[in-house]
Amino acid sequence: MAADDKKSLIVLREKHQVDRYIREIVEQNTPVRVVIDETIVLDDCRLLVREGKRGELLIEASLAPGEYPETGRAIVTCAGNISLYTFGTKVLSIELAEHRRMHLTVQYPDRITKRERRRHIRVRPSAAQPVSARIATGNGDPVHVEPVDISTGGLSFMLTEEVARFKSGDAVELTVTVPAFGELHARATVRSVVHLMDLTRIGVEFSSLPEDARRGITQYVAERERQTDQELFAED
Repeated sequence: MAADDKKSLIVLREKHQVDRYIREIVEQNTPVRVVIDETIVLDDCRLLVREGKRGELLIEASLAPGEYPETGRAIVTCAGNISLYTFGTKVLSIELAEHRRMHLTVQYPDRITKRERRRHIRVRPSAAQPVSARIATGNGDPVHVEPVDISTGGLSFMLTEEVARFKSGDAVELTVTVPAFGELHARATVRSVVHLMDLTRIGVEFSSLPEDARRGITQYVAERERQTDQELFAED
């Protein structure tokens, strides 16, 4: 198969995938969140398909006080019961509608990211906002790690074989340092131990997490989600 033919097949497959995701969002009446120019947040939204407007989508939102740009860049997140859809797009126009609603006409996306929703949203810490942790058990010295992901439900980290002494079911004590929050203390249980070549990935689930610590992690996760959405939009 020629290179041009392969490229055409990839484009067709991506177009079919986007069409399918848009159809799923509309048919499930999935709640939509729109962030325009990284500052204007619209939460009570619905995605509509405009007949005869193949290159456009219509987003209906509650009318909220404030100034809105005639055009702009937007991140659209559609949160279903099972899946989370995210795409970057351009706002083409904003018009007032009946019953204190407004209509945003946006460009039809070239790509939509779909991922399955977890009970707890998990994020990967960034180099600019790292998370560190000290893990202690009753049978050894504390281990200092940098988690590879974190959520309000727990975290995971990598260890070399030499210090990977944890096993599933172990109770551990955690001291986690979260940016803009500081240190938090929690109890946790080891839920997974996966050996990967000369490394071991260990996942722990919080069994006791104070409410203020939960709020700190929630704020950090939300900020990392926002940053990730911006990175996805930049790639588009």
